[in-house]
Amino acid sequence: MDAARKARIAALAVVAQSVWDESHDGGALQEFLKEIGCDGVDAVMVTRQVVGCSLGEAQQMFITAPCRAAELAFHNAFMEGLERSQSDV
Repeated sequence: MDAARKARIAALAVVAQSVWDESHDGGALQEFLKEIGCDGVDAVMVTRQVVGCSLGEAQQMFITAPCRAAELAFHNAFMEGLERSQSDV
């Protein structure tokens, strides 16, 4: 990860910390991150930093948040396609 991206994630974590501190609610944190345009890997990295959890826990919080339903649907479709392609080989 380059320095600019690290700095952006650190800055977003500072802003998002108050949302986490108020609710300790992963869904609320993800909703906030989505509203400010923080998605994908960046949202997972911010979550990890704000919550102080493992990468796996941050990914789980990201993918199971109601506001991330589109990301979960894409992930599931991708995995199903990957599994089908493996069985075709």
